[in-house]
Amino acid sequence: MDDLSNQSIKLEGDVDCGARRSALRKELVTRIVDDVTTPYEGFFRTVQRAGDRPCLGTRGGPDNKYQWITYNEVHERAANLGSGLVHLGCQPCQTTFVGIYGPNCVEWDLADIACQMYSMISVPIYDTHGAEGCVYIINHADIETIICNGNKLRFIFDNAKQCEKLKRIVKIDEPVSEEEKKEADSLGITLLNILEVQQMGTDSPHEKKPGKPEDIMTVCYTSGTTGTPKGVMLTHGNINAGVAAIQVTYEAGGIQMTAEDCMISYLPLAHMYERLAQALCFFSGMRIGFFQGDVKLLLDDIQELKPTVFPSVPRLLTRMYDKVMAQVMQSKFKKWLFLTALSSKEEDLKRGIVRGDTMWDRIVFKKIKMILGGNVRVIVTGAAPLSVKVMAFFRCAMGACHVLEGYGQTENSAAATLTWLNDTSTGHVGPPLPCNLIKLVDVPEKECYSKDGRGEICLKGPSIFAGYLKAPEKTAETVDKDGWLHTGDIGEWLPSGALKIVDRVKHIFKLAQGEYVAPEKIENIYLRSPLVAQAFIHGDSLRSFVVAIVIPDQEVLEPWARAKKIHGDFAELCENDIVKKAIFDDMVQKGTEGGLNSFEQVKAIHLHNEMFSVENGFLTPTFKTKRPLVSKAFAQKFQELYEEVDKRMQFVRSTSFEIQQVV
Repeated sequence: MDDLSNQSIKLEGDVDCGARRSALRKELVTRIVDDVTTPYEGFFRTVQRAGDRPCLGTRGGPDNKYQWITYNEVHERAANLGSGLVHLGCQPCQTTFVGIYGPNCVEWDLADIACQMYSMISVPIYDTHGAEGCVYIINHADIETIICNGNKLRFIFDNAKQCEKLKRIVKIDEPVSEEEKKEADSLGITLLNILEVQQMGTDSPHEKKPGKPEDIMTVCYTSGTTGTPKGVMLTHGNINAGVAAIQVTYEAGGIQMTAEDCMISYLPLAHMYERLAQALCFFSGMRIGFFQGDVKLLLDDIQELKPTVFPSVPRLLTRMYDKVMAQVMQSKFKKWLFLTALSSKEEDLKRGIVRGDTMWDRIVFKKIKMILGGNVRVIVTGAAPLSVKVMAFFRCAMGACHVLEGYGQTENSAAATLTWLNDTSTGHVGPPLPCNLIKLVDVPEKECYSKDGRGEICLKGPSIFAGYLKAPEKTAETVDKDGWLHTGDIGEWLPSGALKIVDRVKHIFKLAQGEYVAPEKIENIYLRSPLVAQAFIHGDSLRSFVVAIVIPDQEVLEPWARAKKIHGDFAELCENDIVKKAIFDDMVQKGTEGGLNSFEQVKAIHLHNEMFSVENGFLTPTFKTKRPLVSKAFAQKFQELYEEVDKRMQFVRSTSFEIQQVV
């Protein structure tokens, strides 16, 4: 990692010509050590070497301290659970799909490891799919067994008749009540507590049958914003390659994860980002402490756990940044002191110096570092872009802690790139990880060409998924005949060989919290408002909400305005605040009726008085919106809308703070 100017190497020759690989390895990695070809083998290696070390922790007891179970205990309980499932009729093979439906907890990991030990395929079920999506997943994956916490029972019972193949439910928290058992029996479902199943495995042990590298380990369903969720089939080898690549990158930067390290688990285990992070922890013998399940208590959990590794997402880091800045701005002296310290540390970063022993670290940044417990030495952010100012802030404030940014998708086991540990530059997501190649292909409609170092990001290597479950046609749309995964994202190669994410190929975009938004779906719902003739939804990957340009329906608006005794021509009505609020409120109501999530609802709108048309260049001859042109034309207006929301939220926070002070 000494040469930051050559972080990736361009391949020559006929095969994969123009693609780039990591400068850290000539060959793509699939494992970090010879005897670890799957995540389970990595976990079992730690069991054999340090089985008595703490593995998983949960807060509890009289003092609400973390209570730990060892690697040996996790292994034994997972083995018994897997054996118990086999005893109940789950075949230890690749045709058995086990649903895991619940929060991050010890039992979630036990279920996942049990599936790995008996060649079953785990299928995470997550509430963000919505009720319809969850039922679809259960049926699409032919799930006969669901392992879940008690508060999911009501949903499963209510939808059991739609899930004809569901045979058994394993409850992971409280004992099964008589009422629950009776209702399950009436639906033809066997309902057991996880301890009962583990005991079955203890009493009737079955021989383990761990999955092989080429076997499917999990089917992780995408959010389905473009339709029904797609089941991404990931093999044991896929995920192991991702773990190995991150380990190689860490070691090249002088970081070795050990049993002394600890990670806080709060990002959803239903997402591959968290599961990949945990697989790395298991291989390294690290401790994993679960948060209590309430994001509002996360910082309290962190204070107690004092993690050394903190995987995160831009939305959380940005919230922390905003909180610190709000406190700093309350005093002119604090503001001056903080900005002076930040400027000094930024100068160090520009020279490639990462340190935590300056005067500013002791005087200014110590309290900020303590927000994350005081021991964090690696922060990794992903799922959406992190703004340059927030990245620079954390690199300054966290001292010797490495703050890294990565890029990936579910289809490539969550990790395709990662910034090098000693690279203090910002605005990019690092070079390819040594588990995959990356090439950019032309996107003429976006005027992006690979010859200019821009294009759609395509990935190839041992971490790329095995395809979509029961959907070969969708797989063929995503993975070409040469094995390249087309991500739908546009990237740009920087002179250093690092990759910068530029845009989306398709209209779908990702918000700061990692949620995908399909703007045309939202627009079609808002068009149900009689006052709306056209709507254009706009989102920014550095923002957590969407805004819109709205063209009112003139024929409806003008009579409506006269009835409300609001005067003016159409252009004047579009400038009227009462009109704007009425249209905004009606849109939000239609959005609620149409089932939009909170992040899909607009937070601000601008009323435009000219229809998008072929003549003014905003529509194609087939009357499709030219989205890039509209985005460019209204760029300043979108910025104003974001600032409008920011001021509104700042006022709310300020008012709330004043009320709290009075109270």
